[in-house]
Amino acid sequence: MAEAINDEDPHDTHRTPGGAARLFALVSWPSFLVAAVAELVFFSVINPQELYLLGEPVGFSPVATYSIGFFGFWAVAGASSLLTAWLAEKLPAR
Repeated sequence: MAEAINDEDPHDTHRTPGGAARLFALVSWPSFLVAAVAELVFFSVINPQELYLLGEPVGFSPVATYSIGFFGFWAVAGASSLLTAWLAEKLPAR
């Protein structure tokens, strides 16, 4: 019988993420950084106590408003990064 050849070092613990884990890292980290910068810029100009939603003042605490704003910025930046990754995958090879 042919013996299976194992090229992997059993002591090698370094793993390269692939597939979904790699895509998650490529999308979430840059979008996190962009959301942090957007949060700083937006709330350095806008007071969270003076925000209005559908004509009514926002009734959240400033910390809740900052948190909701950050996750909103992160979602928008994440969608942008995900779209970029998807479009880059569709590019023809040279």
